[in-house]
Amino acid sequence: MVFLSNPQVWHLPGTWSEQPINGSYLGLTSSQLSWLAASLLVTLLIAFSVYILEISNSKRKRSN
Repeated sequence: MVFLSNPQVWHLPGTWSEQPINGSYLGLTSSQLSWLAASLLVTLLIAFSVYILEISNSKRKRSN
């Protein structure tokens, strides 16, 4: 669909250029992006820890 747009996206200024994007790409400041990444990482670590604990508890119950 991008290639069928009118005007073509590659003719618009600032698109498909090799220059870096000035400003925030995601609409977040660097501190907001850091907080987002940290909160996602902590959530994944907690979920993984709970999973490991459940696996070890189930193995312990089977061995008894």
